[in-house]
Amino acid sequence: GGYSLRVRGRKGDTVSESILVSKREAEQALSLSVRTLDNLIVRKELTARRVGRRVLIPRAELERFARRDHKTQPDGKGNGDGR
Repeated sequence: GGYSLRVRGRKGDTVSESILVSKREAEQALSLSVRTLDNLIVRKELTARRVGRRVLIPRAELERFARRDHKTQPDGKGNGDGR
């Protein structure tokens, strides 16, 4: 479902590789839920592009995200004891 770029492989064969992927594809690639992806986009921890009504994520952004560690963010819905 994303936008593709045709790339020549080492042996001269042409390979089609998406440079922008849908949220559903990103969800599968990162093993995250769509809701988590939406939260990451809102917090600007993951960059997304809007193309018409679609929200697409650059493949390079997924790779960048996957290469680093991530701290969990409190959502403000704790049990009230400050933990």
